[in-house]
Amino acid sequence: RSGQESAVVLVAGEDALDHFFIKNPDQLVTRPPEAAVINPHNPDVISRHLVCAAAELPLKTSDPMLAPAPVRAGLRQLIASGGLYLSADGTTCFSPMKNPHRHVNLRGSGARFAIIDTAGNTPLGEIDGFRVYRETHPGAIYLHRGRPYLVDSLDPEIRKVFVASSRVNFHTRVRSHKETRILEISDQKPVYGTMMAVGRLRVTEQITGYDRIQTRTGKVLERIPLDLPPMVFETQGIWFAVPEAVTAMAEKARIHVMGGLHALEHAAIGVFPLLVLADRNDLGGISTPFHPQLESAGIFIYDGLPGGAGLCVQAFSDGKGLLDATLSAISGCPCETGCPSCVHSPKCGSGNRPIDKAGAIFLLKALISVQASPVPLVFPEPLVAEEEKAADESSIAMNLKGKNIHYGVLDIETQLSAQEVGGWHRAARMRVSCAVLYDSQTDNYYEFVEGQVPMLLDHLQQLDMVVGFNIKGFDYRVLSAYSKLDFRQIPTLDILEKVKDQLGYRLSLDRLASVTLNAGKTADGLDALRWWKEGKMAKILEYCRSDVAITRDLYRFGRVNQYLLFQNKAKQTVRLPVNW
Repeated sequence: RSGQESAVVLVAGEDALDHFFIKNPDQLVTRPPEAAVINPHNPDVISRHLVCAAAELPLKTSDPMLAPAPVRAGLRQLIASGGLYLSADGTTCFSPMKNPHRHVNLRGSGARFAIIDTAGNTPLGEIDGFRVYRETHPGAIYLHRGRPYLVDSLDPEIRKVFVASSRVNFHTRVRSHKETRILEISDQKPVYGTMMAVGRLRVTEQITGYDRIQTRTGKVLERIPLDLPPMVFETQGIWFAVPEAVTAMAEKARIHVMGGLHALEHAAIGVFPLLVLADRNDLGGISTPFHPQLESAGIFIYDGLPGGAGLCVQAFSDGKGLLDATLSAISGCPCETGCPSCVHSPKCGSGNRPIDKAGAIFLLKALISVQASPVPLVFPEPLVAEEEKAADESSIAMNLKGKNIHYGVLDIETQLSAQEVGGWHRAARMRVSCAVLYDSQTDNYYEFVEGQVPMLLDHLQQLDMVVGFNIKGFDYRVLSAYSKLDFRQIPTLDILEKVKDQLGYRLSLDRLASVTLNAGKTADGLDALRWWKEGKMAKILEYCRSDVAITRDLYRFGRVNQYLLFQNKAKQTVRLPVNW
């Protein structure tokens, strides 16, 4: 800072990046700084940011901050899932939580797991759900302030990892199998003899086990299998196909194609920080001799953060530089078959097998020298995964079906109260006083008393769908005393169930109807019980019919508008998304 002469000393390690600078020392002082990038449109970050922003000040949908397409997509997703409430007029978004910030993990993405020291049951720290299976699986060595701890157990249900201090002479490394699917191509361009693309990927990683590696020698002491759930996430990545002509040349030269691809992938990740300010641990990679979407061999490099950090998007702009630096790093290393300075990776899920250094050099030189024009990758824009497409088609089909469906709306009143039978869990003992069923096909209301329950059940089974409010938790349980019919086999829409699934708590029929329909209930269940004891069946039927009409109108409103209205805890009238 003072302008005086000084010395800068690079202590090189056994990795491709340090090796590159040892071979090219001038690059250390003349090379422009790497690009520092962020991805403000990361879907995982956007969702948390919008909820926190709305808690501080309700968001206006016309706000320019919400104009970018990724932000609009995140906003729609939050509204649909109940993460944000949209006002009745559709102009303002509210947060359902007062202090959502305290639920945001600044260290990573996904759910937070507490790391507990079994000696004293004291917390050591936290780890995010994205890294928990890779770094704190049962049997893993976890370092805390330089001290090794052995992971005793991992409990996903309570989100806790239990560890014990242990003096060991080994560390652990997971073994895994990965697959990737191209979801969307954002851009592509020819790079030498291949086509490089950037876009959205879905990565599935299955951790199959781990190795115990002696710290002093690097020798694998033991390989232990694991049975863990797969980790699936979407992120940004770059990839390029290796043309069949190139792999055919390699096979003819008796090159181990998979070993060469694998070595090329490792080396490219190793020199990646030359282009972007990153660490190799911020990235992941997959190489395959045949990818069904590419219809050829391919190499994928992706951001290790779910949603993407913008690293691969930035590196895409210098695809040629990435391949040139990769070839220089591999060919400039004096080792014979590969080492940590060129093609080995310290975090390889397959233990750096197979690896063929000569194969990587052959493939790179072939890609750089090939004269044929690469063929652009062609996918529907945007490319959507099959399961996403199926889900969309299912949702569309449900909405189309709902317009012509033969449905009924049911409500039941009882002779006895929950208190009289010993609790709500004994609803089957409460006995039917009357029931009213609306039939959409005839547009009529049908009334039933206790002795006519068999007729009611026959009518229910003729419908395509039965609609009710708490029908699964109450009405069907009352009817179960009169029949052995499996009510789970009847297609049923329980509006209360949908409300609770969306909000996490229940709303009364009156609370929904008064805001959505500007019409409330005419009485309540206690009135109906009193009328039963007084023999006023006509009043019970009138009340029951009114509840059926309200439930029917709520269903119709939701079907047409795809939302209901209610007042949240802050007394704001907001939308409750529905999808019937």
